[in-house]
Amino acid sequence: MKRPPGRMVISIDLELAWAKDAHRAESTVESLLDARRAVPILLQLFTEYGVRATWAALGFLFCRSKDEILENLPTRLPAYQNSEHSAYSRLASIGESEVDDPHHYAPSLIDQIAECPGQEVASRTFSNFDCFDDGQDEEDFAADLHAAISVARRRGIILRSLVFPENRVRRAYLSTCRRAGITAFRGRPHIWPYGLEDSDDGGRVTQGIRRLASRLDAVVPLTGSRCVLDETSAVQRPVNVAATRRLQPMAGHSRWLMSLRRRRIFREVDSAAHNGGIFHLWWRLQDFSAGLDDELDELRRLLERFAGWQRLQRLRSVTMHEVVMGRRDSPHLHAVG
Repeated sequence: MKRPPGRMVISIDLELAWAKDAHRAESTVESLLDARRAVPILLQLFTEYGVRATWAALGFLFCRSKDEILENLPTRLPAYQNSEHSAYSRLASIGESEVDDPHHYAPSLIDQIAECPGQEVASRTFSNFDCFDDGQDEEDFAADLHAAISVARRRGIILRSLVFPENRVRRAYLSTCRRAGITAFRGRPHIWPYGLEDSDDGGRVTQGIRRLASRLDAVVPLTGSRCVLDETSAVQRPVNVAATRRLQPMAGHSRWLMSLRRRRIFREVDSAAHNGGIFHLWWRLQDFSAGLDDELDELRRLLERFAGWQRLQRLRSVTMHEVVMGRRDSPHLHAVG
């Protein structure tokens, strides 16, 4: 029996300066501007290769002004024990709009994405909500998700897919997602060293070992050439469209290491095409802020690989929401009325 064609999912995290580690980046202002510059370039590249992608944007970035952010704050805020983990603690220091502070606002970028055929605007929560931080609970999460959905709807966009920060998911919170109309989320694959979704990552030693192993797995087949088989029809929504591979930033690394990463990804793309599985590649927009030309060159090589399988009708491009819906060509997810 002939296997159905595999599917390639690409998801991109859009956080800009709201990323928890944004302050650690070298030349932060320049790197964030480079990240913004990457958006139209990526959209053009996706259009050229017929790639459908999911862009998970932080809720704050939908807003045109600080006043609009304040008007759309959740009805309750998480009381994180570590206040530095709260994006709300930074609101007093941001600019008034995208014009004077393009690092904390991105409505123009979101408009570009929404208007580009085949692109899905998804959510990365309203405020980079951390489901595992002490001091938050499910009601806080529900309020945060409602705020994200509301601010997107005001821009004419219905959110159907969700990306949790660091792909860390509390399974108990998924019922809240289901009630809110979320059909898909990006979780972790159910294998070591990535772990199950509902995990606090263990202690520091365990985290360090897993982090080292995952970095090694990005360039050598530590976990084999894997892809996710399609089980969405038998799974309650929202469905975990599990991440296969992060396109790790390689700025400053050797060409040899970049070629290892490329071969690693190619094997997984080929596995999805051969086995009718799902290959889910993701990255943070900031990953393209350093060494932009090199990263774009690597991405183009990957898309050429995809195009070869697409011509053979062994692989096709879908968004996260389309994985669940089982449709290749879904209409734009814009609100009605």
